[in-house]
Amino acid sequence: MSGVPPQGSENRQQILPAGVPAEMGFFGSSYNPADDLKAPQDIGVRAGDNLSDVIGAVKGVAYYVDTIGFGQSSSSLTSDMNLKPLGVNYFLPTGQTCSNGAEMYQYIEGIPKGDALGKRVKDAMSAMGLPGLRGLAPGMLEDAQGALNPMPLMGAVFGSGYPVCQEVDLPVGNSQGVTGTPESPLAWIGAVDPKKISRRNNLVFQKAWIQATDKSGKPLTVSREVWEKTPKTHNRDGTPKKKEGFATYGGQQIIPYLVIGAGLLVGFAILSSLKGGKRGRR
Repeated sequence: MSGVPPQGSENRQQILPAGVPAEMGFFGSSYNPADDLKAPQDIGVRAGDNLSDVIGAVKGVAYYVDTIGFGQSSSSLTSDMNLKPLGVNYFLPTGQTCSNGAEMYQYIEGIPKGDALGKRVKDAMSAMGLPGLRGLAPGMLEDAQGALNPMPLMGAVFGSGYPVCQEVDLPVGNSQGVTGTPESPLAWIGAVDPKKISRRNNLVFQKAWIQATDKSGKPLTVSREVWEKTPKTHNRDGTPKKKEGFATYGGQQIIPYLVIGAGLLVGFAILSSLKGGKRGRR
């Protein structure tokens, strides 16, 4: 878009984010659902002609059916297998800068929510005593719906490109609170400052700045002039900027006290010199 002549009141030379996000590639997280999928031998499937081997094979089929369709146990055959929806949630850097100076992220929900086929199907499944459709197949439908939604692209093309942001604290990692591999514990959620990570209720939460929305869900943006005049109170990494001029101790500014103390010392010195001069004249 660089070098394009101005159109109307639009004088930007580039409207899309500049630079490639450093934390992740364009395909997002490096998470692979196969890494969380149990192998047949891990769920008791064995080659043999004993009854226990047949039961193990049936349970294995039930495990994969539930994993693909429900993402959780749907019968007594898999009730002891600790089935969880496969996927990972994470924050993807957009390359844009919020009006307060922080880098803006987009929250990616890779763990299926169970609403791919709509509320009617969801209610029907619940009425039959079945869990929600949070398996791999419905998750693919949810991803397809998200990819086919034109609103984010339209917003990037026709929006002002100067976002107003809000800080959020949302769960990241998979449904069991795992954020990476043993060799790289944060690999699935990118290069994240550990100070922005917290653990609650066996889940991992991360703080990040995302685009704020109004009550109808419409992203909030401002004009370039307003964006430039808005105080940049945060660094690009999302941390508040330190106030310059006064050092602090225990949350209190100490420079003013030092100034007052120095002033008192100077005052006492002047008074002492004046008294000494009077005694000398006597």
